[in-house]
Amino acid sequence: MTCPTEGANIYYTTNGADPTVESTAYQRFRIYGKTTVKAIAEKNGLLSEIATAEYALGRCGDPVISLEDGMEFAHSNQVVSIRRRGKDREGVLRYTLDGSDPTSESPVYEGPFVINDSIEVKAKVFSDLYFDSAIVTSSLVRVWENVATPVIDSVASFTGSKAKVVISSATEGASIYYTLDGSVPDTTSAVYTGPIYVTDSCTVKAYAVMPDYLNSAVAAQGVEKVWVIGDALGKPDHVFTTDGDDGSGWIKVDDATAPNGEAMRSGAITHGQSSVLATTVVGPGTLTFSWRTSCEEDALQEWDHVELSVDDTVVQKLDGITAWTNETVRIEGDGEHIVEWRYVKDYVESVGEDAAWVAGYGWVSDYTETQTTDVPVPYTWLRHHDPEIIDEYDAYEAAASAMAANGRNRVWECYAIGLNPTLATSNFRITAFPMKEDGTPDLANIVFEPAQAQWNVPGARAILKGAAELAGPWVEIPANDGGGTASSQGGEPVPRFFKMEVILP
Repeated sequence: MTCPTEGANIYYTTNGADPTVESTAYQRFRIYGKTTVKAIAEKNGLLSEIATAEYALGRCGDPVISLEDGMEFAHSNQVVSIRRRGKDREGVLRYTLDGSDPTSESPVYEGPFVINDSIEVKAKVFSDLYFDSAIVTSSLVRVWENVATPVIDSVASFTGSKAKVVISSATEGASIYYTLDGSVPDTTSAVYTGPIYVTDSCTVKAYAVMPDYLNSAVAAQGVEKVWVIGDALGKPDHVFTTDGDDGSGWIKVDDATAPNGEAMRSGAITHGQSSVLATTVVGPGTLTFSWRTSCEEDALQEWDHVELSVDDTVVQKLDGITAWTNETVRIEGDGEHIVEWRYVKDYVESVGEDAAWVAGYGWVSDYTETQTTDVPVPYTWLRHHDPEIIDEYDAYEAAASAMAANGRNRVWECYAIGLNPTLATSNFRITAFPMKEDGTPDLANIVFEPAQAQWNVPGARAILKGAAELAGPWVEIPANDGGGTASSQGGEPVPRFFKMEVILP
């Protein structure tokens, strides 16, 4: 240390205290770590200002934060690490996560840590031998991803008893909540676990949630129930037609006395005209219905009356002013039968309301092995697993019986592409498929369930056939003892398409 004033005495401290004339008189000395030296000069009782200087063995290197300043991350549990470098190995690395500058009281960095949201990481090395490092800052930004908006797959309108609604989200593992009344869904709404079947017009709304993601947007899909004659007759899935002279077909009317509170009433016709309500059944089977009339009464039933015909043969007539009457008609013979209710007027008088009413239609086929379902399965299996649609087999029976080439008991054919149901490693399951308008199967979204062992139909058997094209020719593929079948050198089945014909006893 030196002083420009000749003859001045210098006094100093190394403990951070301000020096006085009582402090150590200057003579050359050594330092062994980070030291703050303070000194004053004195002459003839006069003191200089205090001079201060800091000394150390070097400077700590600035720490390095693994995620650079401004870096974005998308998911929770993002790992952040901080490393020291250079002479800072002699110091202590401390950090903060609240945006404040680290001090000697801040947490000591002991290893990587995780962050879940936007945060500002600051780090600094403190040392007793070296000058402290600079403060290093890294502002990390959480960019939240949204769960993919659900896709609602359904028809815009439907006829019959119900329509299938399938909801999905492209974000795997997301939970989907939905409503059917048009309200906005939340986590207290119904949880989607599989296909929904709606029975009336509604608006389906759905959104998806998942931990570590923002909730998806709400998807909406309107589904309209279109009224058909079957609704009034208590059989929404059965097809009816109506016609009459001058376009006077049967119409729906509310009738509290009718079996379902609704009925079909003959159209407004005049003398010499008729109004027809018709349907088709696949027999043999038993037809049930209720009817009443309000018209002329005639013992010979040749005046105004309503008549029931099967395949153009009149089997029953009703006239007069009557209450509801329940009828049961047995229809014999395989194949389709045309059933008609025809209100007929003669050429003279009119009495009462001059109309006929039909309600409470029912048809029970003798074939009860199968019924209408998205997955054509044996009736006994369906009865056990889906009892709610136990009485809806009419339409499927008709479709199955229409496959004349199958014979009476060969009731369905299932199609698959690119898989081999007979391999031991495969899940041998029934194929679910929708039918196209041309009567061929739509091969999208093939599903096999349940296993053949679960059919619970003694004597049922399946024949597997394969073909290079869907149109055939179909070649029967026998399963060997190991469950395998003909295959190419690459191990894949030779046929690209498979057809499983199921025969019931």
